[in-house]
Amino acid sequence: MNKKKFVVGWSIAVGLMDVLTGVLLMADPALVLSTLGMAPLSSDALVFLSWVGVFVTGVGLSYAMALTDRRRGRTVWMVTALMRALVAVFVAWRVADGSLVPMWAAVALTDAVVTVVQVGVLRSGWWQEPHR
Repeated sequence: MNKKKFVVGWSIAVGLMDVLTGVLLMADPALVLSTLGMAPLSSDALVFLSWVGVFVTGVGLSYAMALTDRRRGRTVWMVTALMRALVAVFVAWRVADGSLVPMWAAVALTDAVVTVVQVGVLRSGWWQEPHR
């Protein structure tokens, strides 16, 4: 497997996933909720969900910095892995305690998988190797 192609492809794919999710949260948070099986929220709550969309979009856009050089890429992957791990634990906890409907487990699982892949790549040293 070409390591450079993997880290570039992963950064683009995961970054786009976050940007698209974030934009959707900002533009139509009620649609996101209905897709996840949640009951409609008040307009005040939807504003805060849109605010979360700004954060998710920012995380997605940060992956673009990973494409500029290895040192930046390593930092972006470390920070986003940490944020995703925190989100995965929080969402899983809230699904387990009944605060979030079970469909939200998909969010926790997605963030957990991305965390595991990124931490694995970071530990393998791929970001330190010169890419040919």
